[in-house]
Amino acid sequence: MSSSTILNLVHFNDVYRVTPQKVPGTSKKIDVTQFAELLDSIRNSWPKTSTTTDAKTVEDGLVLFSGDVFSPSIESSVTRGSHMVPVMNELRPDVSLTGNHDFDFGYHHLYKLIEDCKFPWLLSNIKDTDTGGPPQGLSRFKVFERAGIRVGVIGLVEKEWIATVNSWPPNFQYQPMDQVGVELSKLLRDPEGEYKCDLILALTHARIPNDITLAKQLGAVPASDQRCHEHGVDILFGGHDHMYYIGKAISEWEGYNFGEPQLGAEADDGLLIIKSGTDFRDLSSMTVELVDAPEGSARRKLVKSVKGKHHIISSEMPSSESLKQILSTLLKDVGSALKAPVCRSLTEVDCKSGYVRTEESASGNWFADVLKHTYDDALCAEGNGGADGVLICGGTIRGDSVYGPGLITLGDIMEILPFEDPIVVIAVDGATLYTALESALSTWPAQEGRFPIVSGFRVEWDSRRPPNQRIVGIWEERIENESGAESDSDDAASIHSEHTSGTSTPVQKHKPCKGDEVSREPGGKLYKVVTRYYMATGHDGYEALKDCKYVGGIDDEHGQIMSAIVRKYLLGLQYVNRLKAIAAKRKAEAADASRPSDGKPPLSQHASDRAKARWKDAGRRVIARVSRRHNRTNINNALKTTETTEMSSVDCFDGARARKGGGEANRDDAVDNTETKGDLVVVAPVVDGRLKNFGVEDK
Repeated sequence: MSSSTILNLVHFNDVYRVTPQKVPGTSKKIDVTQFAELLDSIRNSWPKTSTTTDAKTVEDGLVLFSGDVFSPSIESSVTRGSHMVPVMNELRPDVSLTGNHDFDFGYHHLYKLIEDCKFPWLLSNIKDTDTGGPPQGLSRFKVFERAGIRVGVIGLVEKEWIATVNSWPPNFQYQPMDQVGVELSKLLRDPEGEYKCDLILALTHARIPNDITLAKQLGAVPASDQRCHEHGVDILFGGHDHMYYIGKAISEWEGYNFGEPQLGAEADDGLLIIKSGTDFRDLSSMTVELVDAPEGSARRKLVKSVKGKHHIISSEMPSSESLKQILSTLLKDVGSALKAPVCRSLTEVDCKSGYVRTEESASGNWFADVLKHTYDDALCAEGNGGADGVLICGGTIRGDSVYGPGLITLGDIMEILPFEDPIVVIAVDGATLYTALESALSTWPAQEGRFPIVSGFRVEWDSRRPPNQRIVGIWEERIENESGAESDSDDAASIHSEHTSGTSTPVQKHKPCKGDEVSREPGGKLYKVVTRYYMATGHDGYEALKDCKYVGGIDDEHGQIMSAIVRKYLLGLQYVNRLKAIAAKRKAEAADASRPSDGKPPLSQHASDRAKARWKDAGRRVIARVSRRHNRTNINNALKTTETTEMSSVDCFDGARARKGGGEANRDDAVDNTETKGDLVVVAPVVDGRLKNFGVEDK
């Protein structure tokens, strides 16, 4: 072990917001431009080196990223992650790993995002069974020449979060992290092979307990522990937890308190693990000292020591002027997209605070019904069906205005749904549901944010009763058709679907009504309830939910934010509308073409124009019919369509242009809103009596 090598590394993970954010515990703000300037200053301090493969001059170190960048954030709800491509291209990581939230808008869209990145993306332990390799656009590994050695980098993800990704491609097969780590170690370290790597680094997107288990399995330990004869990896660089953590094999790390215990890391008995916080607030820089492994070892180099620093971004730090300019252009494009219509409402969408915080509201019903089916795929994968209900609070609905009847813009949706806490799923028994709802109704008539919004349940209460004694009963919701028989809930309308021609009066062909009563006794049936993480952690009077367990892995790390869910739903349904309109037009054209020729002269221009108008009207009638069927099947299909199909043809935000940096150039994929107005989603949210107060007169 005579030869010593020093390798420079920088690591970060789980970054989302590009707009200014408050420093926790202060009124000061920081943003990504300060993070970028710090990263550049560290990288510029490294010496230059030339690679032997292409004689390219590069900084003699590596910048590593461990996943989650394209979602979630308010901006991502608008751009579907496209605005982060030029930001990451400016940050210039050498290699990145995909995280769970990078799949929030589906693999097909993720492929377009990574295709425009100027750096490679990894996903080593997911196999596309159609091709036998990694998913298209992603790599199993990358090899770099730095510090006079060859460094292999692989990317491993845990199995748990894959089940939470809606519309995960069925041909994407998970392979155990430890098995893939050993397999790639053998391939990359082979002294007779192509790569001859001296060192292997693993990027991971996994919980800290899984990182610790993996580090033990793959021998991510210092040289003194003598794992040199075993294949594996040398250091793990993790994401997903949003924690800042330095493994116990490292003893020298500026700005890190080794004495502070980390929940979930108790089994770390001397491992080389680095997890670097979150959201452009934290950055890790380090030097790794390497020594030669003994003759005949499986590994060529061993880690003698790691010394590093926890950089915390502060408001006093300088900013990157180049990234400032990029963001200025991108955020202007976001602002322009906010003006675009995304649906047409036939009824008022009343979001006034005094309304949504004191009684059942049509807007709350609409959004809650969409949320109810958001995670159906992930929950059904466990064999237990979709969610049973939704419980959110009136304070979720903002805007304090009335929207519609008429066009509702993307900006309106973002104004109504501004919060960035994820939507999660918890298991709630009847007693807990009663307690939570009693608390939610206890402060009425005060206009407090805790006032409940529900879906999947029918609640009757009496505001004349004393607080915490106001609920008359709670029932599971079932759907009846016009004859009074129970309907299949998959086909029944949950947002009051059918409308008479030429009027905005809702006509319910399927009527929601009371099903089985929810028991007040503790320990009974568990309901899968969709709610906000904010409420699941006991805020705003919902202390009763604090001890409820998450279902299907849909927790704060895996849940999506509400604005993104509603955006996906509207976008997917608009895409379906367009296909329906095209099909209707083609059918009309085919019928016209099939009429026998009678020898009469061709249609006049006026008659031809009238025929085209009829085709267009036929398409719009189909759209209106499909749009208004906001039932479980349509909501789920709309969400699934967005996650499995390319949406740029109906997206009001020009993602292709944004991925190139925005501005006036590259407008080939821009959407002309005048062309898409005809296939806008038609909605008609109404109050259906799901939260009936006997203490006030019916309106």
